[in-house]
Amino acid sequence: MTELLRRLSARERGLVIGAALFITAALVYGLVVDPLVASQRRYRSMATRKREDLARFQMLATDYRKMDSSLKYLENMVSAGKSGTSLLAAMEAEARKLGLASRITSMKPSSNELDSGMVETSVDMRIEKVNLREFVGFLKAIEGSTLMARTGRLRIKTRFDDPQLLDATVLVTALETR
Repeated sequence: MTELLRRLSARERGLVIGAALFITAALVYGLVVDPLVASQRRYRSMATRKREDLARFQMLATDYRKMDSSLKYLENMVSAGKSGTSLLAAMEAEARKLGLASRITSMKPSSNELDSGMVETSVDMRIEKVNLREFVGFLKAIEGSTLMARTGRLRIKTRFDDPQLLDATVLVTALETR
C-alpha cells in the first residue's frame, strides 16, 4: 500500500488520503455516532413518555384515594343509618303516612349484591291517581329517610280522565350492609 502511495504524485496522494479520511469519517459516523445519537433520542422520548405516564398514574392514584375515602364514608353512613327496616317497608310506611297506600298499584322489590359486600336494594313502584304535590311530598319523604334512598328512574303521565292527577312509576334504590 505504501508502495502504491509513493508512485503517486503529491497531489494524487493528497486526494487519496483525503478520500480515505472522508470514507473513514463516514463509516465512523454511520456505524457509531448516528446509532448513538438515535438511541439517545429514543431514550429521551421514552423518558418523556414515562414521565407523562407517571404524572397520569399519580393523578389516577389521587382520584382513587378520593373515591376510596368517599366509598368508606358512604359505607359508614349506610351502616350508621341502618334502621333495620327494608326499603320496601319504609316506602309502604311513608305511603300510609301520606294517605297514598290505596293508590299504589304495584311494588316490585329487587336486590343486587355489589362487589364491595354491600347490597343495592330497589323498589319499582307504580302509583295512580295522585296529584303532583302529594307525589313530590312522597319522594321527599323517601329520599329524606335514614335509608339514604335515591330516585333512580321516574316516569310520570297525566291521566286522560282527569289531567290534574298523575300516574307515576318510580324506581327507588338504597344501599344496605349485610
